[in-house]
Amino acid sequence: MKNKQLGIFALIGAPFLFIDMLVSTYYPSFAVANTWFTGLTGVFYITGWMASLEGLRRLIDNGKRNFSWLIIRIVMSTLILANLSNIWQFFTHTKPLLFQILDMGWPVSNLLMLFVAGAVIKSRKLNGYQKWVPLAMGLWFPVCILMGRNDFALYAGGLYSTIAWSLFAITIIRAKPDPSILSDSHQSSHNQNLNQQFI
Repeated sequence: MKNKQLGIFALIGAPFLFIDMLVSTYYPSFAVANTWFTGLTGVFYITGWMASLEGLRRLIDNGKRNFSWLIIRIVMSTLILANLSNIWQFFTHTKPLLFQILDMGWPVSNLLMLFVAGAVIKSRKLNGYQKWVPLAMGLWFPVCILMGRNDFALYAGGLYSTIAWSLFAITIIRAKPDPSILSDSHQSSHNQNLNQQFI
């Protein structure tokens, strides 16, 4: 899948956290009785996030097992755990300890985006507002905690999430991979082909 396709999928998923927040607030009986809805919106949201993160990996990954290589894979792992908790809600209302552990993947992923932001800024592969978008994503959870639980926090937090995740998706759609990375990848593939010819 190309980065543009990943970004489009991420853009579709960006508003689903806000949608779930609105439904849970204004239709609590529906949300409680139909946990599959929260699971479904969560799958769209988290999977879209994963798609944009994969696009980011392609943009800044230089083939070296450095900090950026590691942190993106760690965040991807926590998102997979979060999605498992979303899928869990398709089948049952019960939320035992295992579910709580899996569900922690979501807030942890948000906070780890602060480290992703550091890797992006250090890589210098994104310019302008694009290099600050992962930082905005990482700050979402702390900002929402500070705002508390009220109508303002609901709308401000929901819009914040939708805008930040949409900008991340747009960044992936518009950004171009580093030519040197593509060149290195092509050279590596070429060398592998030569090695196979001599074996």
